[in-house]
Amino acid sequence: MSSLRLALRLLLRDWRSGELLVLTAALVVAATALTAVAFLTDRVGQAVELRAAESLAADLRLSSPRPFPERYQQLAHEAGLDVARVTSMPSVVFAGEGNTLAAVRAVSGGYPLRGQIKTAERLLGPAIAVDQVPPPGHAWAAPRLLARLGADAGAEIEVGSARLRISQVLDFRPDEGWSFIDLAPTLLINEADLEATGLVQPGSRVAYRLLFAGARADVRRFRPRLEAEMDESERLQDITDTNPQIRSAMDRSGRFLNLASLVSVLLAAVAVAMAARRYAQRHRDRIALFKCLG
Repeated sequence: MSSLRLALRLLLRDWRSGELLVLTAALVVAATALTAVAFLTDRVGQAVELRAAESLAADLRLSSPRPFPERYQQLAHEAGLDVARVTSMPSVVFAGEGNTLAAVRAVSGGYPLRGQIKTAERLLGPAIAVDQVPPPGHAWAAPRLLARLGADAGAEIEVGSARLRISQVLDFRPDEGWSFIDLAPTLLINEADLEATGLVQPGSRVAYRLLFAGARADVRRFRPRLEAEMDESERLQDITDTNPQIRSAMDRSGRFLNLASLVSVLLAAVAVAMAARRYAQRHRDRIALFKCLG
């Protein structure tokens, strides 16, 4: 009898007797556990990145003191990315007899690309998430701004040369930060009203931002193409560049997920090794006999 036929007969006999079931079960459980942990860590990693991206209101944010060329938006659309525009500047606003410094933000449709704006119909009212921006002729004001002006939703506000109606209280926007402009309470307006305000003048402290969001693979391909077009005054940021706390939290979560994957690999290896050792011990006498018989 050939060695191959003998090996197949012994394998078939072990399978019928159930001796291979433990080893097979260990291999199946190990493979399933590794697959499940890999899937879970990938999902958790994506969720962490998505939540962190809300601090930018996008996956990538391009900032500049000057308006952007149309070429940037064309590149983004060619890459399959969504684009939104934000123009920010500090300005004194008036409502009735009150006035105060505000951070005026003119936004395009689609803003924010990550996260959601929350508004209320009145001061101290319940806030709800919305998926739109202020319509032309309207503004959304932060509670601090309304408190300083002594106004509420429904009041009219003067922003430069334009008069807008405060239709909602701006309870939350995802890209709230701690820059100089962000220290003043926010007034959110539609970018269609920006020209009417007359706030963009030579010497004005205007900050321009382009927001990009899309699939991770599309964002990775788009970034080097955009960086090749940028000049020295423009700054491109992702979720790891904006906030040291966010970057630290993402690093810790990444290490934890890697540790979970490593532990699952070790446990799977131990399970397979124990099953293989048990199988080998049960066949030790048979192997010794075969060696004696040559």
